[in-house]
Amino acid sequence: MCHIAAALAHTRCKTNAKLQRQDELPMHCTLLISDLLPPSDLGAGPFADLRVPQISMLLARGETARRPPLASEDWLCGQFGVPTQPDRPLAALMLQADGGEPLHYYWLCAEPVQLRVDRNRLIVAARVADYTAAEASELVAALNRHFNADGLEFIAPTPSRWYARTARTPALTTTPLTQALNRSSKHHLPQGADALAWHGVMNEAQMILHTHLVNTEREAREIPAANSVWLWGGGTLPAITPPSYTTAWGGGPMLRALALAAGIAHRDLPASSDEFVAAGGQSLAALDAPADALREGDLAAWHERVSAIDKEWARPLLDALRAKTLERLTLVACNHDSLLETTVTRANLGRFWRRPRPLASYVGPG
Repeated sequence: MCHIAAALAHTRCKTNAKLQRQDELPMHCTLLISDLLPPSDLGAGPFADLRVPQISMLLARGETARRPPLASEDWLCGQFGVPTQPDRPLAALMLQADGGEPLHYYWLCAEPVQLRVDRNRLIVAARVADYTAAEASELVAALNRHFNADGLEFIAPTPSRWYARTARTPALTTTPLTQALNRSSKHHLPQGADALAWHGVMNEAQMILHTHLVNTEREAREIPAANSVWLWGGGTLPAITPPSYTTAWGGGPMLRALALAAGIAHRDLPASSDEFVAAGGQSLAALDAPADALREGDLAAWHERVSAIDKEWARPLLDALRAKTLERLTLVACNHDSLLETTVTRANLGRFWRRPRPLASYVGPG
Protein backbone atom coordinates (compact mmCIF):
# COMPACT_ATOMS: atom_id res chain seq x y z
CA MET A 1 0.00 0.00 0.00
CA CYS A 2 2.90 2.32 0.79
CA HIS A 3 4.26 1.75 -2.70
CA ILE A 4 0.85 2.57 -4.24
CA ALA A 5 0.52 5.72 -2.15
CA ALA A 6 4.02 6.80 -3.12
CA ALA A 7 3.27 6.18 -6.81
CA LEU A 8 0.05 8.21 -6.60
CA ALA A 9 1.86 11.03 -4.85
CA HIS A 10 4.56 10.99 -7.55
CA THR A 11 1.90 11.12 -10.29
CA ARG A 12 0.15 14.05 -8.58
CA CYS A 13 3.46 15.89 -8.32
CA LYS A 14 4.15 15.37 -12.05
CA THR A 15 0.63 16.53 -12.98
CA ASN A 16 0.87 19.61 -10.78
CA ALA A 17 4.30 20.42 -12.23
CA LYS A 18 2.89 20.11 -15.77
CA LEU A 19 -0.03 22.40 -14.95
CA GLN A 20 2.33 24.87 -13.34
CA ARG A 21 4.53 24.90 -16.45
CA GLN A 22 1.44 25.55 -18.60
CA ASP A 23 0.43 28.42 -16.31
CA GLU A 24 3.92 29.83 -16.62
CA LEU A 25 3.91 29.82 -20.41
CA PRO A 26 4.72 33.36 -21.57
CA MET A 27 1.78 35.19 -23.09
CA HIS A 28 2.60 35.54 -26.79
CA CYS A 29 0.06 36.86 -29.27
CA THR A 30 0.43 36.52 -33.03
CA LEU A 31 -1.75 38.52 -35.42
CA LEU A 32 -1.90 37.37 -39.05
CA ILE A 33 -3.38 40.26 -41.06
CA SER A 34 -3.99 39.55 -44.74
CA ASP A 35 -3.67 42.67 -46.88
CA LEU A 36 -2.77 44.97 -44.02
CA LEU A 37 -0.43 46.25 -46.72
CA PRO A 38 -2.33 46.35 -50.01
CA PRO A 39 -0.61 45.01 -53.14
CA SER A 40 1.93 47.46 -54.52
CA ASP A 41 0.19 47.55 -57.91
CA LEU A 42 -2.59 49.60 -56.30
CA GLY A 43 -0.16 52.49 -55.81
CA ALA A 44 -0.35 55.04 -53.00
CA GLY A 45 -4.08 55.69 -53.32
CA PRO A 46 -5.24 53.30 -50.59
CA PHE A 47 -3.09 55.13 -48.03
CA ALA A 48 -4.57 58.58 -48.52
CA ASP A 49 -5.29 60.08 -45.08
CA LEU A 50 -4.70 56.72 -43.37
CA ARG A 51 -3.46 57.09 -39.80
CA VAL A 52 -2.61 53.93 -37.87
CA PRO A 53 -0.34 55.14 -35.05
CA GLN A 54 -0.34 51.92 -33.04
CA ILE A 55 0.52 49.66 -35.98
CA SER A 56 3.19 52.15 -37.10
CA MET A 57 4.64 52.07 -33.58
CA LEU A 58 4.80 48.26 -33.59
CA LEU A 59 6.52 48.15 -36.97
CA ALA A 60 9.02 50.83 -35.94
CA ARG A 61 9.95 49.53 -32.48
CA GLY A 62 9.83 45.78 -33.10
CA GLU A 63 12.25 43.42 -34.76
CA THR A 64 10.86 43.80 -38.27
CA ALA A 65 11.93 41.69 -41.23
CA ARG A 66 10.77 41.01 -44.78
CA ARG A 67 10.23 37.40 -45.76
CA PRO A 68 9.61 35.83 -49.17
CA PRO A 69 6.00 36.54 -50.17
CA LEU A 70 3.43 34.00 -48.99
CA ALA A 71 -0.34 33.90 -49.16
CA SER A 72 -1.97 33.61 -45.74
CA GLU A 73 -3.01 30.01 -46.52
CA ASP A 74 0.61 29.04 -47.17
CA TRP A 75 1.84 30.87 -44.08
CA LEU A 76 -0.68 28.98 -41.92
CA CYS A 77 0.26 25.67 -43.53
CA GLY A 78 3.86 26.40 -42.61
CA GLN A 79 2.92 27.14 -39.01
CA PHE A 80 0.98 23.88 -38.70
CA GLY A 81 3.46 21.75 -40.62
CA VAL A 82 1.05 20.85 -43.43
CA PRO A 83 3.07 19.06 -46.15
CA THR A 84 2.85 19.65 -49.89
CA GLN A 85 1.50 16.67 -51.90
CA PRO A 86 2.26 18.61 -54.32
CA ASP A 87 -0.89 20.63 -53.57
CA ARG A 88 -1.73 21.74 -50.03
CA PRO A 89 -4.09 18.96 -48.79
CA LEU A 90 -6.49 21.33 -47.05
CA ALA A 91 -9.70 19.73 -48.37
CA ALA A 92 -9.13 16.52 -46.39
CA LEU A 93 -8.46 18.52 -43.21
CA MET A 94 -11.54 20.69 -43.71
CA LEU A 95 -13.71 17.69 -44.48
CA GLN A 96 -12.52 16.06 -41.25
CA ALA A 97 -13.45 19.23 -39.33
CA ASP A 98 -16.90 19.13 -40.96
CA GLY A 99 -17.46 15.65 -39.54
CA GLY A 100 -16.54 13.66 -42.66
CA GLU A 101 -14.14 10.74 -42.93
CA PRO A 102 -11.38 11.39 -45.47
CA LEU A 103 -9.90 7.86 -45.07
CA HIS A 104 -7.24 7.20 -47.76
CA TYR A 105 -8.97 9.11 -50.57
CA TYR A 106 -7.79 12.17 -52.48
CA TRP A 107 -10.12 15.13 -51.77
CA LEU A 108 -10.67 18.55 -53.26
CA CYS A 109 -12.78 21.39 -51.93
CA ALA A 110 -15.57 21.89 -54.49
CA GLU A 111 -16.89 25.28 -53.46
CA PRO A 112 -20.15 26.40 -55.08
CA VAL A 113 -19.34 29.65 -56.84
CA GLN A 114 -20.90 32.16 -59.15
CA LEU A 115 -18.94 32.95 -62.31
CA ARG A 116 -19.68 36.18 -64.18
CA VAL A 117 -18.64 37.44 -67.59
CA ASP A 118 -16.79 40.76 -67.37
CA ARG A 119 -15.87 42.09 -70.81
CA ASN A 120 -13.74 39.31 -72.25
CA ARG A 121 -13.01 37.60 -68.92
CA LEU A 122 -14.80 35.08 -66.75
CA ILE A 123 -14.64 36.34 -63.16
CA VAL A 124 -14.97 34.24 -60.00
CA ALA A 125 -17.59 36.63 -58.64
CA ALA A 126 -18.72 35.08 -55.36
CA ARG A 127 -19.01 32.01 -53.20
CA VAL A 128 -22.63 30.90 -52.77
CA ALA A 129 -22.95 30.04 -49.09
CA ASP A 130 -26.69 30.13 -48.40
CA TYR A 131 -28.01 26.91 -49.96
CA THR A 132 -30.38 24.94 -47.78
CA ALA A 133 -29.52 21.33 -46.96
CA ALA A 134 -32.21 20.16 -49.41
CA GLU A 135 -30.93 22.39 -52.22
CA ALA A 136 -27.32 21.29 -51.70
CA SER A 137 -28.40 17.65 -51.64
CA GLU A 138 -30.21 17.98 -54.98
CA LEU A 139 -27.31 19.78 -56.66
CA VAL A 140 -24.71 17.32 -55.40
CA ALA A 141 -26.91 14.40 -56.51
CA ALA A 142 -27.04 15.90 -60.01
CA LEU A 143 -23.25 16.21 -60.10
CA ASN A 144 -22.88 12.60 -58.97
CA ARG A 145 -25.25 11.28 -61.63
CA HIS A 146 -22.97 12.85 -64.20
CA PHE A 147 -19.53 12.16 -62.69
CA ASN A 148 -19.82 8.87 -60.78
CA ALA A 149 -19.01 6.83 -63.87
CA ASP A 150 -15.66 8.69 -64.00
CA GLY A 151 -14.81 7.68 -60.43
CA LEU A 152 -15.57 11.12 -59.03
CA GLU A 153 -17.99 11.66 -56.13
CA PHE A 154 -19.26 14.91 -54.61
CA ILE A 155 -20.49 15.26 -51.03
CA ALA A 156 -21.91 18.15 -49.00
CA PRO A 157 -21.38 17.56 -45.26
CA THR A 158 -22.61 21.13 -44.81
CA PRO A 159 -24.84 22.94 -47.34
CA SER A 160 -22.21 25.63 -47.95
CA ARG A 161 -19.10 23.44 -48.19
CA TRP A 162 -18.84 20.71 -50.81
CA TYR A 163 -16.04 18.28 -51.52
CA ALA A 164 -15.03 16.01 -54.41
CA ARG A 165 -13.43 12.59 -53.91
CA THR A 166 -11.39 10.54 -56.34
CA ALA A 167 -9.56 7.26 -55.75
CA ARG A 168 -6.69 8.25 -58.05
CA THR A 169 -4.22 10.95 -57.01
CA PRO A 170 -3.90 13.50 -59.84
CA ALA A 171 -0.83 15.62 -60.61
CA LEU A 172 -2.42 18.93 -59.68
CA THR A 173 -1.83 22.21 -57.87
CA THR A 174 -4.67 24.60 -57.17
CA THR A 175 -5.50 28.14 -56.07
CA PRO A 176 -7.54 28.68 -52.88
CA LEU A 177 -10.87 30.31 -53.54
CA THR A 178 -9.96 33.34 -51.40
CA GLN A 179 -7.13 34.11 -53.83
CA ALA A 180 -9.33 33.68 -56.91
CA LEU A 181 -12.37 35.71 -55.85
CA ASN A 182 -13.05 38.76 -58.04
CA ARG A 183 -10.25 37.71 -60.37
CA SER A 184 -10.15 36.05 -63.77
CA SER A 185 -10.81 32.33 -63.47
CA LYS A 186 -8.44 31.63 -66.37
CA HIS A 187 -5.34 32.65 -64.42
CA HIS A 188 -6.25 30.68 -61.29
CA LEU A 189 -7.41 27.35 -62.66
CA PRO A 190 -5.70 24.10 -61.52
CA GLN A 191 -2.21 23.55 -62.88
CA GLY A 192 -0.16 20.41 -63.50
CA ALA A 193 0.01 17.36 -65.75
CA ASP A 194 -3.64 16.46 -65.10
CA ALA A 195 -4.95 20.02 -65.13
CA LEU A 196 -6.84 19.84 -68.42
CA ALA A 197 -8.98 16.93 -67.21
CA TRP A 198 -9.97 18.93 -64.14
CA HIS A 199 -10.68 22.03 -66.18
CA GLY A 200 -13.12 19.77 -68.01
CA VAL A 201 -14.71 18.71 -64.71
CA MET A 202 -15.27 22.36 -63.79
CA ASN A 203 -16.74 23.14 -67.24
CA GLU A 204 -19.12 20.18 -67.10
CA ALA A 205 -20.15 21.07 -63.55
CA GLN A 206 -20.88 24.57 -64.82
CA MET A 207 -23.34 23.22 -67.41
CA ILE A 208 -25.07 20.96 -64.88
CA LEU A 209 -25.49 23.65 -62.23
CA HIS A 210 -26.45 26.44 -64.61
CA THR A 211 -29.53 24.59 -65.86
CA HIS A 212 -30.54 22.82 -62.65
CA LEU A 213 -34.07 23.54 -61.38
CA VAL A 214 -32.78 24.52 -57.92
CA ASN A 215 -30.73 27.30 -59.47
CA THR A 216 -33.24 28.46 -62.04
CA GLU A 217 -35.81 28.81 -59.25
CA ARG A 218 -33.35 30.78 -57.15
CA GLU A 219 -32.60 33.06 -60.08
CA ALA A 220 -36.32 33.61 -60.60
CA ARG A 221 -36.48 34.78 -56.98
CA GLU A 222 -33.35 36.91 -57.54
CA ILE A 223 -31.32 34.83 -55.10
CA PRO A 224 -27.64 34.17 -55.96
CA ALA A 225 -27.06 30.73 -57.48
CA ALA A 226 -23.85 28.77 -58.11
CA ASN A 227 -23.09 28.10 -61.74
CA SER A 228 -19.83 26.22 -61.13
CA VAL A 229 -17.61 24.68 -58.47
CA TRP A 230 -14.14 25.91 -57.54
CA LEU A 231 -11.72 23.02 -56.98
CA TRP A 232 -8.81 23.56 -54.61
CA GLY A 233 -6.85 22.15 -51.67
CA GLY A 234 -6.26 18.69 -53.15
CA GLY A 235 -4.65 15.80 -51.29
CA THR A 236 -5.01 12.94 -48.86
CA LEU A 237 -5.34 13.47 -45.11
CA PRO A 238 -1.88 14.55 -43.88
CA ALA A 239 -0.14 14.19 -40.57
CA ILE A 240 0.58 17.69 -39.29
CA THR A 241 3.04 19.08 -36.78
CA PRO A 242 1.32 20.59 -33.72
CA PRO A 243 2.30 24.26 -33.46
CA SER A 244 3.35 26.14 -30.35
CA TYR A 245 -0.03 27.90 -30.21
CA THR A 246 -2.53 26.94 -27.53
CA THR A 247 -5.50 28.73 -29.13
CA ALA A 248 -6.37 29.81 -32.68
CA TRP A 249 -8.92 32.53 -33.36
CA GLY A 250 -10.86 33.36 -36.53
CA GLY A 251 -9.45 32.44 -39.91
CA GLY A 252 -12.62 30.74 -41.15
CA PRO A 253 -13.05 27.02 -41.86
CA MET A 254 -9.42 26.53 -42.82
CA LEU A 255 -7.89 27.68 -39.53
CA ARG A 256 -10.62 25.86 -37.63
CA ALA A 257 -9.66 22.65 -39.45
CA LEU A 258 -5.96 23.16 -38.75
CA ALA A 259 -6.61 23.79 -35.06
CA LEU A 260 -8.81 20.71 -34.68
CA ALA A 261 -6.25 18.52 -36.45
CA ALA A 262 -3.51 19.88 -34.18
CA GLY A 263 -5.59 19.33 -31.04
CA ILE A 264 -5.69 22.98 -29.99
CA ALA A 265 -8.68 25.18 -29.20
CA HIS A 266 -10.34 27.25 -31.91
CA ARG A 267 -12.59 30.23 -31.18
CA ASP A 268 -14.47 32.77 -33.24
CA LEU A 269 -12.73 36.09 -33.52
CA PRO A 270 -13.79 38.48 -30.72
CA ALA A 271 -14.78 42.05 -31.46
CA SER A 272 -11.56 43.32 -29.85
CA SER A 273 -8.36 41.96 -28.39
CA ASP A 274 -9.49 42.03 -24.73
CA GLU A 275 -10.80 38.45 -24.79
CA PHE A 276 -7.78 37.45 -26.84
CA VAL A 277 -5.36 38.69 -24.16
CA ALA A 278 -7.46 37.24 -21.32
CA ALA A 279 -7.15 33.74 -22.83
CA GLY A 280 -3.41 33.72 -22.08
CA GLY A 281 -0.93 31.22 -23.47
CA GLN A 282 0.24 31.27 -27.06
CA SER A 283 -2.57 32.71 -29.20
CA LEU A 284 -2.88 33.12 -32.96
CA ALA A 285 -5.56 35.35 -34.48
CA ALA A 286 -6.21 35.63 -38.23
CA LEU A 287 -7.72 39.00 -39.13
CA ASP A 288 -9.11 38.77 -42.66
CA ALA A 289 -11.29 41.90 -42.76
CA PRO A 290 -8.87 44.05 -44.83
CA ALA A 291 -8.41 41.25 -47.39
CA ASP A 292 -12.18 40.74 -47.61
CA ALA A 293 -12.58 44.44 -48.42
CA LEU A 294 -9.96 44.34 -51.20
CA ARG A 295 -11.53 41.20 -52.70
CA GLU A 296 -14.77 43.17 -52.90
CA GLY A 297 -12.90 46.05 -54.57
CA ASP A 298 -13.93 48.39 -51.72
CA LEU A 299 -10.97 50.59 -50.81
CA ALA A 300 -13.06 52.70 -48.42
CA ALA A 301 -13.97 49.57 -46.46
CA TRP A 302 -10.31 48.49 -46.47
CA HIS A 303 -9.37 51.88 -45.01
CA GLU A 304 -12.02 51.56 -42.27
CA ARG A 305 -11.07 48.00 -41.36
CA VAL A 306 -7.35 48.72 -41.09
CA SER A 307 -8.17 51.73 -38.89
CA ALA A 308 -10.41 49.52 -36.74
CA ILE A 309 -7.61 46.96 -36.28
CA ASP A 310 -5.34 49.79 -35.15
CA LYS A 311 -7.83 50.90 -32.49
CA GLU A 312 -9.41 47.61 -31.43
CA TRP A 313 -6.40 45.30 -31.62
CA ALA A 314 -3.05 47.09 -31.82
CA ARG A 315 -3.77 49.68 -29.13
CA PRO A 316 -5.00 47.21 -26.44
CA LEU A 317 -2.13 44.84 -27.22
CA LEU A 318 0.39 47.67 -26.85
CA ASP A 319 -1.23 48.51 -23.50
CA ALA A 320 -0.91 44.85 -22.48
CA LEU A 321 2.80 44.90 -23.37
CA ARG A 322 3.31 48.00 -21.24
CA ALA A 323 1.35 46.42 -18.36
CA LYS A 324 3.41 43.20 -18.59
CA THR A 325 0.31 41.05 -19.13
CA LEU A 326 1.69 40.31 -22.59
CA GLU A 327 5.29 39.27 -23.08
CA ARG A 328 5.54 39.29 -26.87
CA LEU A 329 3.44 40.38 -29.81
CA THR A 330 4.11 39.22 -33.37
CA LEU A 331 2.42 40.91 -36.30
CA VAL A 332 2.46 39.24 -39.72
CA ALA A 333 1.28 41.28 -42.72
CA CYS A 334 1.03 39.38 -45.99
CA ASN A 335 -0.24 39.82 -49.50
CA HIS A 336 0.75 38.39 -52.87
CA ASP A 337 3.93 40.49 -53.21
CA SER A 338 5.18 40.99 -49.66
CA LEU A 339 5.41 39.42 -46.22
CA LEU A 340 6.35 41.65 -43.33
CA GLU A 341 6.88 40.20 -39.86
CA THR A 342 7.62 42.07 -36.64
CA THR A 343 7.97 40.88 -33.04
CA VAL A 344 7.67 43.39 -30.21
CA THR A 345 8.48 43.04 -26.52
CA ARG A 346 8.09 45.54 -23.70
CA ALA A 347 11.82 46.26 -23.90
CA ASN A 348 11.48 47.08 -27.61
CA LEU A 349 8.99 49.83 -26.82
CA GLY A 350 11.77 51.84 -25.24
CA ARG A 351 13.45 52.34 -28.62
CA PHE A 352 12.24 55.94 -28.84
CA TRP A 353 14.80 56.75 -31.53
CA ARG A 354 12.98 54.45 -33.96
CA ARG A 355 10.42 56.85 -35.33
CA PRO A 356 7.12 55.45 -36.68
CA ARG A 357 6.89 55.56 -40.47
CA PRO A 358 3.82 55.86 -42.71
CA LEU A 359 2.34 52.49 -43.57
CA ALA A 360 2.87 53.27 -47.27
CA SER A 361 6.64 53.08 -46.75
CA TYR A 362 6.40 49.31 -46.15
CA VAL A 363 4.54 48.49 -49.36
CA GLY A 364 6.19 46.29 -51.95
CA PRO A 365 9.13 43.93 -51.89
CA GLY A 366 11.82 46.52 -51.26
